[in-house]
Amino acid sequence: MKKCQNEKMVKENRNGFSLAQPEHANDYDYLTGLPNMSYFYELATADKERFLKRGERPVLMFFDLNGMKFFNNRFGYEKGDILLKEFSQVLARHFGKDKCCRFAQDHFAAYSVEEGLEETLCEILEETGRLNGGNSLPVRIGIYRDAIDSVHVATACDRAKYVCDLNRDTYESAFYYFDDELLAQAQNRQYILDHLDRAIEENWIHVYYQPIVRAANGRVCDEEALARWIDPQKGVLSPAMFIPVLENAKLIYRLDLCVLDKILAKMKYQQKVGMYLVPTSINISRADFDSCDIVEEIRERVDASGISRKNITIEITESTVGSNFSFIKEQVRRFHELGFSVWMDDFGSGYSSLDVLQDIHFDLIKFDMRFMQQFDKGDKSRIILTELMKMAIGLGSDTVTEGVETKEQAEFLKEIGCTKLQGYYYCRPIPMEEIMRRYEQGEQIGFENPDETDYYAAIGRINLYDQSIMGKGGEERFKHYFNTIPMAIYEIDEENFMITRSNRSYREFIQRYYSSLPLGTTVPFSVLQAAVGLRFTESVKQCKEHGKRIFVSTETASGLTVHCLLRHIAINPVTGIAACAEVIIGVTDESDRGVTYSRIAQALSVDYINLYYVDPDTEEFTEYASAPTQESMSLERRGRDFFAASRKDALQFIYEKDRDYFIRSFSKENVLQAIAERGAFTLSYRLLVEGKPTYVNMKAVRMDARKSHIIIGVNNVDKHMKQKAVLDRLREEQITYSRISALAGNFICVYTVDPVTDRYAEYSANRDYEVLGLAKEGEDFFVKARKYADKVIFADDLPEFREKFTKDNVMQAIEKNGLFILQYHLMIEDEPVPVNVRAAMVDERDGKRLIIGVNKAEAYTHRPHPVTD
Repeated sequence: MKKCQNEKMVKENRNGFSLAQPEHANDYDYLTGLPNMSYFYELATADKERFLKRGERPVLMFFDLNGMKFFNNRFGYEKGDILLKEFSQVLARHFGKDKCCRFAQDHFAAYSVEEGLEETLCEILEETGRLNGGNSLPVRIGIYRDAIDSVHVATACDRAKYVCDLNRDTYESAFYYFDDELLAQAQNRQYILDHLDRAIEENWIHVYYQPIVRAANGRVCDEEALARWIDPQKGVLSPAMFIPVLENAKLIYRLDLCVLDKILAKMKYQQKVGMYLVPTSINISRADFDSCDIVEEIRERVDASGISRKNITIEITESTVGSNFSFIKEQVRRFHELGFSVWMDDFGSGYSSLDVLQDIHFDLIKFDMRFMQQFDKGDKSRIILTELMKMAIGLGSDTVTEGVETKEQAEFLKEIGCTKLQGYYYCRPIPMEEIMRRYEQGEQIGFENPDETDYYAAIGRINLYDQSIMGKGGEERFKHYFNTIPMAIYEIDEENFMITRSNRSYREFIQRYYSSLPLGTTVPFSVLQAAVGLRFTESVKQCKEHGKRIFVSTETASGLTVHCLLRHIAINPVTGIAACAEVIIGVTDESDRGVTYSRIAQALSVDYINLYYVDPDTEEFTEYASAPTQESMSLERRGRDFFAASRKDALQFIYEKDRDYFIRSFSKENVLQAIAERGAFTLSYRLLVEGKPTYVNMKAVRMDARKSHIIIGVNNVDKHMKQKAVLDRLREEQITYSRISALAGNFICVYTVDPVTDRYAEYSANRDYEVLGLAKEGEDFFVKARKYADKVIFADDLPEFREKFTKDNVMQAIEKNGLFILQYHLMIEDEPVPVNVRAAMVDERDGKRLIIGVNKAEAYTHRPHPVTD
């Protein structure tokens, strides 16, 4: 009878479970045959009342199969469906099919009573482990006991799920109870959700700002905005109390946009009172991207405020990136395209950071505070952090380390190239009102001038334990990681010098060899020169002016030779101050070696503009350039294909008329042949120096006995060549004008005058003229001619000579008639001798010249007017 009655009430479904009466046919899950969520709530509510009436204590459980997505990807969805059905059968056997429910995917719920519950759950976990031939998944179970707080079944289910999810990272089967502490959290969660709108509208949400300090200048270069909930009833709520709640409820975007609005309002006020603006970072949650188009929401608000996009920075945690890599990568790209900087927050707190950095560029990497928490526990943490800084710099990202609390930590981070620092050592998070109070009272750290940002960023990112920033080279290895070669950063202006940053080895080096040179203090160059010497001081100035790497050696007071490498880093666009880096390559004792080869080479190199060290077999080369002080050579470049590179340079740097000649002459074959036959190759040509053709001479010789390298020097012979050209021209002109005088017969003297500078030279004066004592050459021809007239011109002719013989009159007559003529008397042997002065313009190789000749004239009773009109 019982069996027959049951057959009328149920029929078997395709999964082997019985469906309830027809009116409930749609209330069951299609895959497992268990009640769906709404019907489960209805059944559980009714049974809860019956349990209570019988004096039993109801419990509600939430089940989660851990790793279902991975299982489906590996074995396929069909196998996954089989596992879900088998698990549902396990629950049905222990609790009854109408006391279980499949919520969605791999989530299930069930209700029962407390008595014997843990024994039942242990059996369920054991049976689940044997499902699918043992190829099953761990199960996490959250348990809510009605005795804690009698609530609706739906709320009980939420609380069971809540405690289950708290342990989502645990990949093992276990069950967890929702307790009084979690109840308080749940009540807080509900309070947060119920009061969010009011908190935003009534300004319970406050923004606190923690400064981020530039390592290179100690100024605030960024701020991080942190939300605080100051509740009129509950007081100050910790971010840990409300941020996770809003993230889980997908409402965090409302809080973050509220924070952004307050940041923008603060910046507008700062502009109004004339304060510098520095970028402020805002933390973006994964839930922000799920709830709205957060990229567009931020862009719209920033643009509407009139604040530049570069002043808002987006911080994204590495866990956010890992949650959906492809999607977050696209959002980062969108932020970058719009002009927002994007930082990775909490780097080092997870396990996938390095993979992320391969595919997404972050403008800055923020290192988690746990690195500072491990700071005093040995060198391992410091070494890891040092290498991570080098990695970040190599990726083109700035860096900031959180949790800086001591001076020792700050100094270490500066030395290893951490560009920015954040922590209580500098300042705790403070509200805008406190920032303004400190500003008004002059107590603030001080905001960085945005125009100086790039300069101080360049200085700050130098890792003083990484000599690779100075260029390749050096085979020395060090036993201890931080026992490295001395390195420092200088700042230099026109008159002063300061060691801004240095590593521990450099500070010890200065204390040992140059104790009179202060660290971190601005001193005039005279102090630097007194401590280190003229050569080093001039090399520092050259590094500032020309931006080249420079090798320089100087001596200590005890006679040791210090070998240094200097490199230009950056120039401050506001102050003009330059930053340079120095590495101490070595210290040697050469006091007992007499005159060293290096000193001889240095002395011989002073006349050279460039020196090239060339391997003729591989054509690899190193170029050195001379210093303006002529006391050192700086490394200019290294390269390959020397002769091809030289021909390419010829098109840019060699005077146009000499290019073909240079390219024909300067080939590898010609150079090696000349060296083999004559011991040297030489070539003279003209370089363009500051746009002007300058004579240079090239000489190439073998470098050593092995003949594996050649040294090629290019020295400036412009002054010598031009002097030779002038002498050659003068000789030519002397001959020419001597011939003119010989042919004309009656010429006393001939002058050439530069019509621009009035410089003159005399040619072929006869004996009568020479005895007058006039200078053979000089400046200001017309001024001196009129001034000297008192001594050589007949007194009656002086007024007319002074009036007529001026540069303007001569030039005007030549321009109009092609010739200037003036007659007067010279006093020769105390007798007036009639002469003519004639002037005309001619074109010569080096430009136009006035030719002025004085010749004897026939005696005349009256003086004709000069040809000046």
